[in-house]
Amino acid sequence: MKINVFTDLRFTRSKTPTGVGKHILQMTRGLAADHSNEVCVLAARDQVGAEQRIPGQNELAGLPATILPLPWKAAEALWTVAGRPFADRWCDDIDWVYCPKNDFIPVRRTRVAVTIHGAAELDPAMPQSGTLGARLNRWRRRTAYRRMVEQGAVVLTVSEFLKGQVVDWFGADPERVVVVGNGVEAEFFHAAGQPIGMSGEPADRPFILCVGGLNYLDGGDRVLAAAHLLRRRLPDLRIIVAGCQHEQQMSRAVLELPNVTLLGYVTSDRLAPYMRDAVALLFPTRYETFGIAAAEAMAAGTPVVTCRSTAVPEVVGDAGIYVDPDHPEAIVEALMALQSQSGLRTELIACGRRRAQTYTWPACVARLQQSLERR
Repeated sequence: MKINVFTDLRFTRSKTPTGVGKHILQMTRGLAADHSNEVCVLAARDQVGAEQRIPGQNELAGLPATILPLPWKAAEALWTVAGRPFADRWCDDIDWVYCPKNDFIPVRRTRVAVTIHGAAELDPAMPQSGTLGARLNRWRRRTAYRRMVEQGAVVLTVSEFLKGQVVDWFGADPERVVVVGNGVEAEFFHAAGQPIGMSGEPADRPFILCVGGLNYLDGGDRVLAAAHLLRRRLPDLRIIVAGCQHEQQMSRAVLELPNVTLLGYVTSDRLAPYMRDAVALLFPTRYETFGIAAAEAMAAGTPVVTCRSTAVPEVVGDAGIYVDPDHPEAIVEALMALQSQSGLRTELIACGRRRAQTYTWPACVARLQQSLERR
């Protein structure tokens, strides 16, 4: 198959890639590695170098590129408002345009496979900001998503939960919506076989790990409430937060909590030993369309303390302890159980490692490849 991959190349040159950035990179590389495919990147004019190539510092460098004669922002605005110009005028004789990230690209003749990773701001169950900027962003997202769903020969999502939202919100045909999922980097599977202590944290100072940041959607307020109670109930147990997506008020609150440490952004090779060494991953999220941190913890052999929110039960299954995240007592009791009941911990680790085996990038790429070949 001849496939043009259309995406925002800023997501694959970042030194602090998000889960979406990893998805773009792994899925594009996976398609390109299949010798039955001819993969080319469809790139905006302002995202390539002077030689009309993907810049060398970009993770997709080395793949051939077709250049759109429009800068990214101008193309995005034109396509959202007018649905023109058609992009396949610059990329004739291909089988698919594949969009691995929440992007609408109008075409006239070519089949399109679009990917929706989620948008909490469109979920009526989530708090909605009333500012002009927030309202405009919701309109832009809703308009782009509706056009993506209407045009896409295949609509890809990362979970059954998100598939349900796409069907409900935009009236998508369930037969055209395919769940490809997300994968876990090899570092986390490798970490499960490593000895405790590779993170460099003191062996006599146990910790639980949180990933993402202290913000509302990630349940940062719930983490802080648990930290206050832990100071009284389990004073030797620390909370380490990996990530940089902090709301200012919550990051200031950490100054009064000596049992909470903010690591900042941590690369996968460094995060994996932290996952391995943690007593548990604390994952009190409010909105997850997959829950990659939970999958990474299970792969590394670490129990997950979480809640029955959005896509979390779909990913974690019976490999975690579910609590009411708005009751810090429930969180602390779960952590105490993990420290005192070795049998429970062993059972959860074994179950999590088995479950994590299904969350690999090759499996995700195979589902994508099959969905393209069947249409």
